[in-house]
Amino acid sequence: MSFRLNLIILLPAAVILLSGCMPRAGKEPLVAGPDIRVLLGSIVDRDSLIFDADYYLRSEEAEYEFGPRNRTVMVKALNEGIQLFNANRNLLYRDRFPIVLKPAEGAGRFRFRGGRYEGTLILQAAENGTILVINLINVESYLKGVVPAEIFSIKNEDLQAVKAQAICARTYALKHLEEKKNKYFDLTSGTSDQVYGSYDRHTTLADQAVDETRGVVITDKDALATVYYHSTCGGETEAGNDVFPIGDTPYLKAMPDIIGDQFACSFSPYFRWTETRTIDQLDSALLAHYNRTYLQDPVQDTTTVRFTAQVTRRSSGGRVQEMTLSLSDTTVILNGYEIRRFLALPPDTYLKSSLFYLDPMNDSTLVIRGAGYGHGVGLCQYGALGMSRSGFQYFHILNKYFPGTVLTKKY
Repeated sequence: MSFRLNLIILLPAAVILLSGCMPRAGKEPLVAGPDIRVLLGSIVDRDSLIFDADYYLRSEEAEYEFGPRNRTVMVKALNEGIQLFNANRNLLYRDRFPIVLKPAEGAGRFRFRGGRYEGTLILQAAENGTILVINLINVESYLKGVVPAEIFSIKNEDLQAVKAQAICARTYALKHLEEKKNKYFDLTSGTSDQVYGSYDRHTTLADQAVDETRGVVITDKDALATVYYHSTCGGETEAGNDVFPIGDTPYLKAMPDIIGDQFACSFSPYFRWTETRTIDQLDSALLAHYNRTYLQDPVQDTTTVRFTAQVTRRSSGGRVQEMTLSLSDTTVILNGYEIRRFLALPPDTYLKSSLFYLDPMNDSTLVIRGAGYGHGVGLCQYGALGMSRSGFQYFHILNKYFPGTVLTKKY
């Protein structure tokens, strides 16, 4: 069956979903959605804040204005609290209740570590003696910082992919808001959750994608779906439970990512790649991860370094789940993310993906021929871009990567 025929079959259902998700213009006012707490970073010793508008500090004790004469303020972590000071003010807070700084009116902005952010700023003294810097912001405004950081494009032909990304990011955010795993914040601003870019990184295209999908989320059995996304699947997505401890999730499954007669993400710079690792580089990784090096072996007149690498288990999507590597008299069995960490260059990063094959190697070099970038679960961002450029709508894209789910308008 051709992909074009599949499109004809899916289109009526997709149109029904779309009509249920679009706001009714002129009949109901737009609902902003909930606010969300985003951790921007932590202050171990001291750092600075700069306000672009008038802000008010509200605490249990009093209210202070940070106006034109107090645009810059230093924040210092105390053993049991927070100090805020500049040439005009010196405020000490010895308890762990939050210090809230709100814009006087409108959408005020503040600067922290080179980024400019909208909304309310919360300073929270943590149990470990640091200060958590938290941005309290409406979720729709938050998404306008996330979407261009996760799938950057300013091309109109990519709008449907950017809309799909906006819905994924909104679903992810609202699900974490429900779970409330941390008492101080809902999400971090880095790759451990979703990358949250500053106000200056907003784009017209991302703003449009967020606005035109306002309140729309992915649901499964009337609950928010578990959503993942990545850069490039390399032609085959991965089953969610082969990567994450989420149990069997039918809509996160391994499947070919094909449009017509080609892979959807084939234009990605990470679609195919080759890397090499020398025996010395592998030995450095062995020392860093296992505190073992073949250089510790006793010196003999003739020294032969035994070097073998073998993939011993793959996932349903073809990714390496277990790998055995032997160097000198040390053998290690690598599993899951350990594989990408061990083979990474530079250290403390990750190998692009675990969808790779090992070429026959000589006695000093390992050749890795790989595909894709990221874990491979859920939405393939380059695949979504490929579908958008081929004329597919955002609901087609999401139906492909999360089959069996439903688009629902939450607000």
